[in-house]
Amino acid sequence: MEDVIYNYLIKQLSEVPMILNRRLSYKNIKFNNKNEFDKLRLMIDSFLDGESEERYFVLPGIRGVGKTTILYQCYEYLLKEKNFNSSDLLYISCETTNFAGETDIKKIIEIYLDEIHNTSPALLDRPVFIFIDEAHFDMNWAMNGKTLYDESPYIFLILAGSSSLHLNYNSDAARRLNILPVMPLNYSQHLSLKYNYQTDIGNDLIDLIFTGNIEAAQEKELKIQKDLISLNSYPLNDWNIYLNYGGFPATFNIKFEDIIVSKLWTIISKVITVDMANVFNLNKNNQNLAYKTLVYLASQKPGEISHDKLSNYLDCGKTTINNIINTLEKTQLIFHSEAYGGASKKVKKPWKYNLATPSIRNCINIKFGNSAGSKSEYEGILLENQIASNLFNLNNNNTSFDFNVYYDSQKGGVDFIVKKLFGNAIPIESGIGSKTRRQIKKAMNKYDADYGIVVSNKTDFIEKEDDVIFIPPKTFTFL
Repeated sequence: MEDVIYNYLIKQLSEVPMILNRRLSYKNIKFNNKNEFDKLRLMIDSFLDGESEERYFVLPGIRGVGKTTILYQCYEYLLKEKNFNSSDLLYISCETTNFAGETDIKKIIEIYLDEIHNTSPALLDRPVFIFIDEAHFDMNWAMNGKTLYDESPYIFLILAGSSSLHLNYNSDAARRLNILPVMPLNYSQHLSLKYNYQTDIGNDLIDLIFTGNIEAAQEKELKIQKDLISLNSYPLNDWNIYLNYGGFPATFNIKFEDIIVSKLWTIISKVITVDMANVFNLNKNNQNLAYKTLVYLASQKPGEISHDKLSNYLDCGKTTINNIINTLEKTQLIFHSEAYGGASKKVKKPWKYNLATPSIRNCINIKFGNSAGSKSEYEGILLENQIASNLFNLNNNNTSFDFNVYYDSQKGGVDFIVKKLFGNAIPIESGIGSKTRRQIKKAMNKYDADYGIVVSNKTDFIEKEDDVIFIPPKTFTFL
């Protein structure tokens, strides 16, 4: 096995510098940087300048969100701007090394240091940067990384892989590593990567949601609308394409919708047949049940999903369904929200599930059909999924404050209730073709809310009528 690993390392050391341009550009136009790369670049500089000892980073995320590109961009930055020798930079994919036997990151790095640098981790005397893709194929990735971190102050590690990486580590390793989740793109990130258009309206939208102050967001929204009219190569239907097919940089340069659907389905399939099969030991029968579960969830209108009901529908045991649902959540193909209320209600009420992005939901429905009664009803389902995704991703990415996202289990209740610790409830309702105040006012009265939010296509700009804030769907997706 060591000979196979050695040959792979030699191949990577010689080939990666030569394929960077192909990996980081399209038609000779360089890809724009994601925020995660900018953060890592700062940490690399701080490490090289002796200002920081942080050098163990983990990028968990669903397939297709750009993790591999970030690794290559870090590699290129060190090679071309920091003038590192390519022998001091190593990119490997554990999905590839896994074919040679059980992947062991620590063993691979020890072979690399021994054969290429004639040293060991403990005796290494200059910085080396290790970029490890698909790290989840090493079942002990966290402790292996932690051991390498402890053995040498010169090893800088960046690991990327399945969303389950952010769950699969112990407290000892947690003291060393830094988690940078890579989530599907919100519309701000979409515009930044695809059109090189920058805006920080997301911060103002956060302030709007949690304080009710709309002025700063209104000002940015007006500027964005003016800017996009004159933005070169920006099509008027770009947001609709984003809602139905977006969120993944991997689909940016695909022009035909059926090919995008095929690409998204490939992402889904690899999560189930590769990630879930290898990391969570899901057998063929349970992989098929995972497919059927996704198709069922995608075809349903947003609402409570009972595991008992799903078990009966798929004709399998509840324990099996629980395992599949939990595994799908770990991969972040789906996520859930709990009912708003006390502990008793949270335990008794079923959870409400959404797909990772409306594009994933739409992809599945295009392949297998959907049960929506009309085009506007289906658009409303996609919009609700998008709002749920924005809130879920914000909650996972935000380190400055904690908040929770619930659903309203009352009959005729609002779609979401957002609440910070010790804060008041903030009801949020979404809708296509409606701008009613009745439902949101009912929720505000019931939960003693200071204000409520309606995301509706019946308004073109953010506006506030008394204590109800109306936000256009497109604007909300900048969150």
